[in-house]
Amino acid sequence: MIGINSLASKLRPVLTAALCGLALTSIQASASTGNNFTMLDGTGSAVGGTNDVEFTWDGTLNTSVATAVENATISSSQPFFGAQWDAHHVMIYGPGTYTIYTDCPAGSPDCGVGASYTVTVNPGQVMAHMLFDWSGNLDIDVIDVWEVGQFGPSSMFTGAQTTTDSWSADDTNVWTFMSIDWDNDGINGAGMIDGPFVGFNANFNLMVTAQTTGNNFTMLDGTGSAVGGTNDVEFTWDGTLNTSVATAVENATISSSQPFFGAQWDAHHVMIYGPGTYTIYTDCPAGSPDCGVGASYTVTVNPGQVMAHMLFDWSGNLDIDVIDVWEVGQFGPSSMFTGAQTTTDSWSADDTNVWTFMSIDWDNDGINGAGMIDGPFVGFNANFNLMSATGASGGGTSDPSTDERTLTPPDIADPSFGGGAAAGLWSLFGLVGLALFRRRNH
Repeated sequence: MIGINSLASKLRPVLTAALCGLALTSIQASASTGNNFTMLDGTGSAVGGTNDVEFTWDGTLNTSVATAVENATISSSQPFFGAQWDAHHVMIYGPGTYTIYTDCPAGSPDCGVGASYTVTVNPGQVMAHMLFDWSGNLDIDVIDVWEVGQFGPSSMFTGAQTTTDSWSADDTNVWTFMSIDWDNDGINGAGMIDGPFVGFNANFNLMVTAQTTGNNFTMLDGTGSAVGGTNDVEFTWDGTLNTSVATAVENATISSSQPFFGAQWDAHHVMIYGPGTYTIYTDCPAGSPDCGVGASYTVTVNPGQVMAHMLFDWSGNLDIDVIDVWEVGQFGPSSMFTGAQTTTDSWSADDTNVWTFMSIDWDNDGINGAGMIDGPFVGFNANFNLMSATGASGGGTSDPSTDERTLTPPDIADPSFGGGAAAGLWSLFGLVGLALFRRRNH
């Protein structure tokens, strides 16, 4: 491996176009447990909550209030101020700007009646709107905006019911979905405007796992052109987030039955990280990316983003380093690979899909992903785009195609294809499925 590339800092691509409503297909969902509910009063003090919240999500993202459907559940056996509560009509949205009215029938938040919230959800974030019943008060509107992070600036509720999940009641946990201060008043969440708790902020902080199919792999050359890939990628993730290269562990898998340029590939030692700044060395033994030997990448992962580092084997070339940085969005500015193997999952080979984990242009060169610096595809960008669901895999069946195999492999010694040798960036991240997850920390 040769050449040192210090690839600095994030770039959030502008992903506003094409976030209009696409048809979303549910997957079978299963619950994750031990999640957090924190109720804050108008001063920002935690006045109640619980740490036994069960969460399910089918992995889809609504993109229009007019066409939004229920796609998640949130529940707990723990009373709040002596009365049982029920969250229903939970709708999770991708990036965009949404107006929610408070006097609408359940399931029709666009009715135009009552007070309203207008919420801007940025790339790397998702929004949840739900209706909340408590002690005879029905259909109280609650809105959270979530991104990856540790709960703050407010204090998290750590009492009440807990579970054996490692994150349950842990106020240092890095949550997959952390309820941010989206109205910028210094208190997490936003004050309710209807019901008995006007001015109080209801925050749900949740962990997510993944097991999905039909995900996308797009290989881009040095000019940004898609030269290969597939749309049958399987992704699993235990929901944990590494926060240190020194202590990082494998916590995800990425695989496909589709060859790349005629040879089978294998991704291994897939490690997903939360926000932070990380340095990855390319000449390290598998599983020890902090060894200090070889060229290195330095990557800043911002709030609302996650990073995947993996080792990639292809045609006798072993342990090629690949790094992706993911956030919610539609793939771009580069074109997505739409050929090759597909599945019956609604997002498979759909270049208009809003991915839960979309590989961004994190080195700010106008091409999604970042150029690899080792292995046979130096200067090429390997992008994985993934959907998430808290449940079993989508179960999509294969639709064979030979599109990918008809592509002519580039001459890897040709400078126009970034030819040469050196160390590389690639990245996988993914979908949210069913499993217990433990937080990895320093």
